[in-house]
Amino acid sequence: MNPDVLPLLTTPASTHVGVAALTAGLMALAAFVHFEALERLNYTMPHLRLQSRARILFLIVAIMLLHMIEIGIFGVGIYFAVQLAGVGHIAGANPLPLVDAIYMSSMTYTTVGYGDLTPVGPIRLILGCEALAGFVLLTWSASFTFLEMQRYWRAR
Repeated sequence: MNPDVLPLLTTPASTHVGVAALTAGLMALAAFVHFEALERLNYTMPHLRLQSRARILFLIVAIMLLHMIEIGIFGVGIYFAVQLAGVGHIAGANPLPLVDAIYMSSMTYTTVGYGDLTPVGPIRLILGCEALAGFVLLTWSASFTFLEMQRYWRAR
């Protein structure tokens, strides 16, 4: 039997449920933050007194900051989850500093993948779902940017 599977078989079901609940909460929070930020940008963009190029640059910077916040949400969630007994650990960082949790979150959110840090145990659910959330939120941002560029970069 694979030695990495044994801890999963001996982990109480309540731990798996707790990790699933934390995962759902982090995903919901990231989606809520994203929705509210894009809603605010949608309202603000027409009122900006900027040239089209500067307006789009403002949008891109705002969206990059938004994604940094969402990476931070997951990073803090990962950091606190690792502190709980039984949810697993991050191989390559023991103990896991907050900066490493945020770094790991950025690698997962952007679907770059793991290199020096790897999740072990039930905590893998958080990171697996973060990759899905990151993909969805990044493409949502790309769609929003495309619509804004259509609005402000009309053919001359």
